[in-house]
Amino acid sequence: MSKKNSTDVKLHLPNGNPSQSPPPNPSTGTPSGFKAFVLPYLELMRLDRPNGYWYFWFPHVCGTLLASIQYQMHPLNVLSSNLLLLWGVLIMRGATCTWNDTCDADYDRQVSRCRHRPIARGAVSITQASIFTLAQTALCIGTLTVMPPLCALYSIPAVVGWFAYPLAKRVTYYPQVVLGFPMAWGVYMGAAAVGADPLHLKPLHDTIRSLLLGSPDASADQFRSALVQIAPDPATTALYMGNVLWTLCYELVYSHQDAAEDAAAGVKNLILLYYNRDPDALPSERFGTKPLFAKIAACIVLLLAMTGYLGQLDLIWEIFGVAGCAIGLGIMIATVKLEDPGSCAWWFKVGNAKYVGGAMVGGLVGAYTMQWMGPL
Repeated sequence: MSKKNSTDVKLHLPNGNPSQSPPPNPSTGTPSGFKAFVLPYLELMRLDRPNGYWYFWFPHVCGTLLASIQYQMHPLNVLSSNLLLLWGVLIMRGATCTWNDTCDADYDRQVSRCRHRPIARGAVSITQASIFTLAQTALCIGTLTVMPPLCALYSIPAVVGWFAYPLAKRVTYYPQVVLGFPMAWGVYMGAAAVGADPLHLKPLHDTIRSLLLGSPDASADQFRSALVQIAPDPATTALYMGNVLWTLCYELVYSHQDAAEDAAAGVKNLILLYYNRDPDALPSERFGTKPLFAKIAACIVLLLAMTGYLGQLDLIWEIFGVAGCAIGLGIMIATVKLEDPGSCAWWFKVGNAKYVGGAMVGGLVGAYTMQWMGPL
């Protein structure tokens, strides 16, 4: 598949840059069968840009597969859990993107690629967007009620992280790091969805439940004891941290598209610490981030290798998951043109999800399949 035909929906501005796309026309855009007043809400959910769903879903899939390997769970459990998670991710991404656009409306109006977003262009008001965020959040809570009880507790850190991310842009140059933690939290959430408890939160869950129900046996000491009992599973935690860094990696690629305008708008961004503001600098001299990418990539590969070792995964994980990710990240670092928004957009929308995320999921699918089939 060529790069030219692989991005989400290419709608061109006069400068021909597909990374700065206006909203879809009601008669020709992706959700063409809906009335015009519905389209802005679908855009807030990023339904016109479906590749982003892979970044939300892949950590969840990885979590379900690793837990299923560790606890030898039945394929039907893995399949049903991932279908439910897919629905949850659809709504969850919509809620987080709507919240992000609500917080960033003033910034978005100053950035070419973002000024056509529904709130920034005035198609949806702040009040309407806030109500829409709450409605999607309510659907997420409803989804949690049909999942294993521990999932509700596991979801809280991710919600806090997604709430904090757009606010972090105002106070720190490391918002991508802040985003990495809730995005990768799907690893833990996916494990909990198939019935595992990778952080050993059940004592805390039971204590909170007793406190809420007013049980006479519940106490502050019991709560503190439950906190002390939290014990992360080593393999799952290594996979989680690998996904945190992977999120940082693809978000940094994404952020190169807007570096100059972010600086002018006052948005804090890790890229700006590496941005050459010299007006006489050549395009290829604008950024000095490739050494940073190389270090992040090396740490990702190391953490994925640790996942295999700690989780005693089949060799197929090392071949497809670890080596595959290493090759994908290496190709990206070697070929992405950070000064070219089109190149950055392709590696964010397609390249990272296809080569790196696909390698991680493919390696775990292979390891789970080999375990389920048994020795050949």
